[in-house]
Amino acid sequence: MTIKSRLFISHLLMIVIPVLLSLLVASFAFILVWQYFWGVDEGAMNKNREFRSQYAAVESLVIKWSSDEATDKGIISDMQKFYESYYSDNIALTVYQGENQIHSVGEIIDQKMTDTIHSEEGEHSYLKDQIFVTSFEANRYKVILVNNNYYNDLYYQDPLWDRDYQAVLSRIILVMIIGTIAIIILTNRYLTKTVTKSIVEPLEILTDGFHKIQAGELNYQIRYAEQDEFLPVVKDFNGMAYQLKTTVETQTKLETNRRELVAGISHDLRTPLTSIKAYLEGLEKGVASTPQMREKYFTIIKNKIDDLDQIIAQLFLFSKLDTGEFPFNLIETTNKKLIDETIHFMQHEYEEKGMVVYLDAPDEEVLLEIDPVQFRTVLTNLFENARKYVDKEEVYVTLTYRIEGDQLLLSITDNGSGIATKKLDTLFELFYRDDKSRTNPSQGNGLGLAISKKIIEGMNGKIQARNHSFGGLTILITLPVKKGEIPVGDEQTSTDY
Repeated sequence: MTIKSRLFISHLLMIVIPVLLSLLVASFAFILVWQYFWGVDEGAMNKNREFRSQYAAVESLVIKWSSDEATDKGIISDMQKFYESYYSDNIALTVYQGENQIHSVGEIIDQKMTDTIHSEEGEHSYLKDQIFVTSFEANRYKVILVNNNYYNDLYYQDPLWDRDYQAVLSRIILVMIIGTIAIIILTNRYLTKTVTKSIVEPLEILTDGFHKIQAGELNYQIRYAEQDEFLPVVKDFNGMAYQLKTTVETQTKLETNRRELVAGISHDLRTPLTSIKAYLEGLEKGVASTPQMREKYFTIIKNKIDDLDQIIAQLFLFSKLDTGEFPFNLIETTNKKLIDETIHFMQHEYEEKGMVVYLDAPDEEVLLEIDPVQFRTVLTNLFENARKYVDKEEVYVTLTYRIEGDQLLLSITDNGSGIATKKLDTLFELFYRDDKSRTNPSQGNGLGLAISKKIIEGMNGKIQARNHSFGGLTILITLPVKKGEIPVGDEQTSTDY
């Protein structure tokens, strides 16, 4: 049996008796309220009938004047309408902006009360004899409403009767609730004890589970066999524990990556600096004794400085991409203009470097919104990665893409041997290199693929890696296709670099 069923049965009598008593008290209270608001001498509701409508109208005006669009002219116009619709001999309405009076309608009998409430910050209400003064804050304006013939009553505290009615009724309800609770406690305490055990024990189990998680036992899972309301709570607890464990493992991984990042930066900066220092010492000590040797040393030093400059530039680029501060220059272009023409240009460039680039493109033409300069940076990083890491005499890469719905799917495959499957997920991490010892700095610093990922994601795309079934590494890029008409002729957006 569920706890809900047990509670229903055990508390049935706890409901019946208080309900009967509450109905009796409510009937008596209703009679009193009726007599007070609608009874002898018209009651409190009718005493200030006209002022209630005037008060409500002023509240509506205060809401209107609280906007930034309110002007002195508009306020004066609104007050004239108020005068025509609601004005009576007993009320006065004044609007101030700071110490300056914007407009006023009606006669103020007790100017001292009005000056007092005007000088005080915030909203206040004062009642003296039959004079009622209240103030409202409306942005930069202060509104003061005066009733010179206000009907006062011990229970009548708000100019709007329905609020007072609710206040009186709330007091009666509060008394009824307190009485009902007292009856329930006094007459049904025994029934409450019958279900205590079925509630306390699961709570203790949950408490013990929280203590274990707090102690670091993140693998702890609660085993609970009862089919009651606590079962979903237990399942949520177990899910929370698993999520917490995952979060901690992720944080640990991030901390490890941070340490590796610092180590990678230190190593990749130290390597060229060490070389520069060594060659400078050689020049200083006269090791390079001939003009040809000195020229060679200077050339090497210059190349090392260029390496340092490239590393720093790439780090700066990655930093801006990672923080979202990089200003992408997104333009509308087509796949033919962006990909086909770019690859045809790069084919000649990489042919001179000893690498063949093949293109397999569809005839379909779609519209893209992309930063062509950064897209070329991605292609360059991927091609350079293939050129440096494919250990074969003939190096070639094949770029293929197709259109599927609202996406352009692009793949770049080299003819290398691929990488270990377990390393595919870390390929785009900062400073990742398959050469863990980083003994071959000429093969890159591990920044290119990380930068490529940030660029593609910054253009609302996705990038991932997998090993091709026939060997080699495949980089998959997904880019969104933009809806719209494709420009023709000279109107087509240029992607010159």
